[in-house]
Amino acid sequence: MEQHHENVVSNIDIGIRFYESIVDNDGYVPFHWHSSIELICVLEGTLILKFEGRKHIIQQNEFVVVSSGVVHDVTNTSNHALVLQIPIKFMENYFPNADRLHFYTDQQKRKPEYQIIINRLIALNRINQKGDEGYLFDMGMILLNVLKSLILNFTDEKSPVESKMSGLKEILIYINSHYNEKIRVAELAQHHGYNASYLSRLFKEQTGITLIEYIYEVRLSNLYGDLIDTEIPIGQLFEKHGLFNRRTTREMCKKMFGRLPRKIREESRK
Repeated sequence: MEQHHENVVSNIDIGIRFYESIVDNDGYVPFHWHSSIELICVLEGTLILKFEGRKHIIQQNEFVVVSSGVVHDVTNTSNHALVLQIPIKFMENYFPNADRLHFYTDQQKRKPEYQIIINRLIALNRINQKGDEGYLFDMGMILLNVLKSLILNFTDEKSPVESKMSGLKEILIYINSHYNEKIRVAELAQHHGYNASYLSRLFKEQTGITLIEYIYEVRLSNLYGDLIDTEIPIGQLFEKHGLFNRRTTREMCKKMFGRLPRKIREESRK
C-alpha cells in the first residue's frame, strides 16, 4: 500500500512541492494516489489522466486538479509542465475537511479565474528559479491566492470526494507488482473477494478502462522503458513483461504509443 501511495515530500520550505517538468519521451505512470491535491499545468505537449471513470486530456495552456486520495494514472507525450502538490495538512490550516474537497476543471476553462491560475503558476516558477532574497514570501502569497481561487471556483460542494476506489486499491497494487505474471480476471476477483463480473464493472466505472486494458498498459509501460534503454531482443522483452499474446500486444502498443515496439526502438536510436 505504501509503495502506491505517493508520499509528497515538500521541496519548497513553505511546505509544498512545486517543480518544472520537461519530458522528452512518451511515458506512463500507473494508478496511484496521494494525500495532497495535485495541480498539473501543461505548457507544451499533452498529458492524459484517467480518474473517476473518465479520461482527461490536458493540452497546452490548460491545467487539471486531482483531488486528495483519488486514484489516477498519467500517460504523456513529450511535454513541458508545471506541477504543484499541496499536502492536506498544509490546506487544513486554511480550510476544514480539505481532504473532502472535490475539484473539477473540465468545464471551467472559460472562467477568467482559469487563465489567472495559469499565469500565477508561471509567475511562481519564475520566482522560484530566480530565488531572490525574500522570494519565499512572494511564493507564499501567490500560492495562497491560487489555493483560494481553486477552492472558491473549482470545487463542487454538493459532490465531496467519495472513497469508492478504496476497495480496488489492493487490486491495483497486486497488478502493479505482478504485472508480468499470467493474471486472470476470475482468479484476481476471487482472491480479493469479488464476483468477477462485478469487479470488471466496478473497475471500468471507476477508472474508465477495463481490467485487461490496465494490465496491458502496465506491461507496455515497462516494455517501453526497456525498448529505449536496452538492446535485449524484442521477443525476449515480451516474455519478460508478461506479453504472451503477440497480436494483442501490438494492437495495444499501437493504441497506447501510436507505433509498434520495433518502431519505438528505431526512433529511440535516432
